[in-house]
Amino acid sequence: MDASAEKQYRSTAFGLTEQSAPSAEQPKAREDRIHYLDNLRAVAMIFGVLLHAGLAYADPAQEIWLATDRNSSRLMDCAIWFVHLFRMALFFLIAGYFGKLVANRKGIRQYLKNRAIRIAIPFILFWPVLFFAMGLIFGIGLMYIKEPQGILKLIRDISNNPELAEGLPARETITTMHLWFLYYLMLFSLIAALLYQRLKWIPWDRLFGKPWLLVVAPALLVPAAIAGGTPMAAPESFIPTWWPFAFYGLYFLAGWQLYGRESIVDKASRLIAPMCLFVGIAFMGYYQLMPKLSVTEFTPLTGNRLLVEGILTAYLSVSLVILSLLAGKKLLSGKSTALRWISDASYWTYLVHLPLVMFFQILLVEFDLSVWIKFPLVVIATLFVSALTYLIFVRYTPIGWLLNGKRTFP
Repeated sequence: MDASAEKQYRSTAFGLTEQSAPSAEQPKAREDRIHYLDNLRAVAMIFGVLLHAGLAYADPAQEIWLATDRNSSRLMDCAIWFVHLFRMALFFLIAGYFGKLVANRKGIRQYLKNRAIRIAIPFILFWPVLFFAMGLIFGIGLMYIKEPQGILKLIRDISNNPELAEGLPARETITTMHLWFLYYLMLFSLIAALLYQRLKWIPWDRLFGKPWLLVVAPALLVPAAIAGGTPMAAPESFIPTWWPFAFYGLYFLAGWQLYGRESIVDKASRLIAPMCLFVGIAFMGYYQLMPKLSVTEFTPLTGNRLLVEGILTAYLSVSLVILSLLAGKKLLSGKSTALRWISDASYWTYLVHLPLVMFFQILLVEFDLSVWIKFPLVVIATLFVSALTYLIFVRYTPIGWLLNGKRTFP
């Protein structure tokens, strides 16, 4: 095969307009790297189920949860806030990476079409369904639980005595719910498309190759971490606010620029030990400074404590995301039918898991069982129903085609 024929073959095979020696925009061994990031995204989704399942049993975070259980664990509280520090940041970084992949292979017009099909349309279709489902879960909780705690108790008390609502912070009744991730992902995708050509002019390779970047870059997240609160709240409002752009948007940008520069992850492997040591020490300080969460008496941090928590949030988040990438590359790079299936089902699981988690939590409230029995029961039941409904109603149906592309029966 002569040089021109080989060039044409590669261009067709990779969906690129041109192909020469591997460059920053054309990574070698691309397929393996995509597998580990895809699998890592699936694992992050499972962490989301674990986090939301644990909130009912986390002392004292359970007070702000719908299905607050009478039994609780401080260890569970530590675990959910540890996961909370990096899970969504990792999601946005991976989303940025795959977004750049689609844009490079298919062009910006097809990229926007792909984002509309995979993100905007599912948001529009599933939001009203999930809004109704969450309302139904609230109703079931109020009827089923004899002595509700947390948010349900507050709702019941206010319904009996409306004066109790005076002085409480105003809350939006119509929000994006847990679909806020899709909402901001749509906005980030539009911005990336508009800046696609301009981003190429920035010397990313020289920036990414600087060791001091891991020390300085997290500082860019500190203002947004402070504005987001401790712990960082989900930006569920339909009215966008600035701090998710300055926090999760930067992770999306990092993932976007990571495409074609995957060796940067390998270079960070020599920092595993110091990063683990830092995470262990910094998280203890972070958790000790966290304010006690309450639906009626929440007192946010101020002054120096707020600044320290903002700094710890930013640096812990970056460290944990890098460690997640390293662990994913080490453990999840191989092709696995099971991991591939979980990855395929992860989008559907993300959409439906929250009302399922709350439903099973509510069912178990009246049973006097250990936290460590209820928690795994909720997780297993949620994942089982999510997987079963995905297999029956989604994988080989138009819903699955919308979320993940068309599939044929094996």
